[in-house]
Amino acid sequence: MSGWDEHITKLQAQFPGWHIWRSSAGRWWATRTGAVLGRADLATGRVMTVDADDEGMLCEQLHGQLTIDRELTD
Repeated sequence: MSGWDEHITKLQAQFPGWHIWRSSAGRWWATRTGAVLGRADLATGRVMTVDADDEGMLCEQLHGQLTIDRELTD
């Protein structure tokens, strides 16, 4: 397993339910795994895919999505 693969595997463990990758252009992406969100879910601020210029910004967005997810399920 390459260094990037290991790093991404650790990020995916930190953010279960998300598939994370780094594009050949160096951008970071994450998309939800599992069921596709419906229109009502998307209206709450939840998204299917996020992207960012760097890992830190991606993690901020994913933390934001986790916060929304928790608020809706509590």
